[in-house]
Amino acid sequence: MVNIKKIPNISGVVLAGGQSRRMGTDKRNLEWGGTKFLDKVCLTLGELFDEIILVTAIEDYPCGHLPVRLVTDAIPHTGSLGGMFTGIKEASHPSVFVVACDMPFLNSFVISRLCAMPDSDVLMVKLSTGYQPLHARYSKRCSLIMEQMIHDGNLRIQSLVKDPSLSVQVVEESLFDDIDPHGYSFLNINTPSDYEFARKAASHLK
Repeated sequence: MVNIKKIPNISGVVLAGGQSRRMGTDKRNLEWGGTKFLDKVCLTLGELFDEIILVTAIEDYPCGHLPVRLVTDAIPHTGSLGGMFTGIKEASHPSVFVVACDMPFLNSFVISRLCAMPDSDVLMVKLSTGYQPLHARYSKRCSLIMEQMIHDGNLRIQSLVKDPSLSVQVVEESLFDDIDPHGYSFLNINTPSDYEFARKAASHLK
């Protein structure tokens, strides 16, 4: 087993406020490797960061057994952008690494490699399918831009990439070919068919 070093000066943020409409059941409680989706995500980040902030819409998830601090959306009904804004405002470190609660293949080595890259306000991976804003690093400076975006009714996180006041790094998925050749670490589970695909993929990886 290779030891993973704690990543300094970055807080982990887990967004877990979605309503799971397409799944039909609360994604946070889906079974994954003998635990729950959300627990798996929080425990993975707990190996990497000394501060984990779990952002939910309301206090509806028991997390006393997890290495997290639970907070609720500072600005309700503003989607993932609002959750990110809350996480960044609550973080004690100058940057955060944000993930969603429905990413069962989070890869500690991928996250470590991303977080070791030079400082910037936005560090985001771009796959062939588009940007990955919920597996990305953001500086505290982004909070002011996010707050203005929310005020303007623009909840598209990807808009941060084009903001001229922010320093932005975009990296290609090929950067991780040696440690995540299938790109599974970026996989979100939104529907029952996504869940079935992920379970089959996991069985092939064993």
